[in-house]
Formats: sequence, C-alpha cells, structure tokens
Amino acid sequence: MTDPSPDRTDPQAAPNQGEKIEAHTPLVATAHLPAVGGRIGSELEHFIVEELPLYEASGEGEHLYVFLEKRGATTQDLIQAVARTANVRPQDVGAAGMKDKHAITRQWLSLPATARPPEDWELPEFATLLERSRHRNKLRTGHLRANRFRITLVDVPAGGLERARAVVAELSRAGLPNYYGAQRFGRHGKTLAQALQWLRRDTSEDGARRRGGHGRHFQTKLLSSAVQSEIFNRYLTARLGCAEPLLTGEVVRLDGTGRHFVVEDVAQELPRYEQGDLHRTGPLLGPRTLQARAAAAELEARVLEGLGFGEAELATLGRAAPGARRDLTLHPEELEVEEPAPGLLVLSFVLPAGSYATQLVRELTRAPWLEPY
Repeated sequence: MTDPSPDRTDPQAAPNQGEKIEAHTPLVATAHLPAVGGRIGSELEHFIVEELPLYEASGEGEHLYVFLEKRGATTQDLIQAVARTANVRPQDVGAAGMKDKHAITRQWLSLPATARPPEDWELPEFATLLERSRHRNKLRTGHLRANRFRITLVDVPAGGLERARAVVAELSRAGLPNYYGAQRFGRHGKTLAQALQWLRRDTSEDGARRRGGHGRHFQTKLLSSAVQSEIFNRYLTARLGCAEPLLTGEVVRLDGTGRHFVVEDVAQELPRYEQGDLHRTGPLLGPRTLQARAAAAELEARVLEGLGFGEAELATLGRAAPGARRDLTLHPEELEVEEPAPGLLVLSFVLPAGSYATQLVRELTRAPWLEPY
C-alpha cells in the first residue's frame, strides 16, 4: 500500500519528485464570518490610491518634488512623460513606489535641479499636476509610509453592508494577515513558476556563467522576490496554524521601530506582545535575514522542506536577495465601509507600504486568489 499524496494546501507538505509547485493560496482570516460577495468595479474610479509619504517635502532644496494624479497608466508611463516634458533623463526621476495601472493614483515624483519648471510642462491627458515643492534629496524606493485606498465593490448581494461591517470589525480587532498578493507571482502564477525553474537551474555548475548584466540583474531580482514571497506566504499560513501566540526563538519587531530581536523567554515577552508592543515576523530569506531559533526555526525549516529547498537553492537565493523580516499581521488604519447605493460598497483604509489592498478586499469578496482583480 502506497502512502497517500501530500495535502497540497499544506504549506509544509513536501512535493513529489517532478511535481509542479503552485503559488500557495493564503488563508481567509474571516472565513468564520459570512462572505460579503461582490467584486471590485471595472471603472478607474473604483480603485483610488494615494501615497502617504515617509516625510514631508521641506520646501527647500535642489530637488523638485511634484505630486501628480495618473489615470489608467503605469508609474513608468508617468515617469517617462514627466522626464520628457521636464527635459531630464527618466533615471533621474525619483519615485517611492510603483502604483496600479487600472486605477486613479496619486503619488510624488522628484526631479533634479536641471528640470524645466512645471509651468512650462505639457503633460499627457492621463496625468495632472496637483502640487509642487522642493526637498534636499531624491525620492527613492521605500520613501513611503503608507497608501490610502478607496475601493468600490459592485454587484454586492442584499445585506452586504451588515456583513461587511462584521468583517471590518474583525479585521480591526485581530488584524489582517500580511500575505503577498497574487500580483507578486505574475498572471496565473507564471512568475513564480519561472522563479522556481531559475532557482533550480542556477544551482548547476554553469549557473554563475549565466548571471550578469543589468537586464539579467533586474530579472533575477524579480524572480528572487517571487521566491521570497512564496516562502513568506507559506510560513505565514503555517504560523497561523500554531496555537501559541509566541514561539521560542521567534523574531519580533519592536512597535514603532525597525528593530528586531529573537524571543528567548516567551513568558517574559508575552505581555508586551499582547499589548501590541511586539509584532511577529516571517522570513524574506537572504544573508541579512535575522535568523529565527528553536521552535520558530524548526517551523521555517519545515516550510522550506515543503518546497523541496536545500542548501544549494538557499545559496542561490542568498546571492540574489539580501533578505529581511516582514510583519505577519497588520492592522489597517481608518478602515471604514459605506453603502452609497444598493449593490455598492465603498471601502476606505490605509495600509503600510508593501502591503496588498487586494488581500483586504478578498476577506470580503472571497474571490479566487489568482483571479485577476
């Protein structure tokens, strides 16, 4: 009698030899509550995002800061258009992050002192200049505190507002699992599939000869990020399956800071965790990742085993990605829901940079995870 096949929903189940590994489907934290239903509307006005900067422009300095709205265009489209009309190189335009294409988004860009003044610009129809200032440094990726969202759900069945209020209340109380969204893994998970092929191919003897060049560096970064994200998502599900609020050896972040440390005495740290002073984290594996120990390290190891990763794969990943820690859960700020008309719900909330609004929306709609929104 043969052993039964491993449960593919189990993030710690080891793959069969040659088995295709698909992106792990995140848990729905509010699955015990009735689904709200509906879907994100298809109009640009149904998905509005506004950046909340890490710092305010001082009004002085050599760098021009411009706050722009774009409609139905990528951030790269916006950068190209601004660079063209300001007579600077696209690589000299700074941005804190990339924003959705099929949406109305508002974000800051920075330009060098040589830029043509905004009053002389001619922007395309998809872009509007809202505000300008100056600052002493160029905007760079990560110079972002949070994003404010206003998302409209359509085709919501009757009684949706009451159901939505219950979900919103639960997320405000218990928090939202900080999963990476399906966008991270490409359409239908294709980026992850390519990433896993790259990771295993690059462990071969001639792998190093294939690395190099700017284009390949960008592709390697994209693929390594997909692998890191898959590991994190699987660890998050495994951690949510543990009854213990804190594990010995778990890496936690001190609230309001970027400082991380390893929990050595659970009884000593548990009150601080329950008060919200400590936040549990998961691994974004790389050489700079603060390593978990004891029980938490064992859980991470089981997740890696479930992906069939050994030392060779981890070494390749370490060459491509520096590594970090990421909070396992987050508490959306200013989370509200309203019903402007029957069948419509409007969600308003603020999420920290790097978190996925579609994960919060999925808690209400229960849409298939890899389904494009």
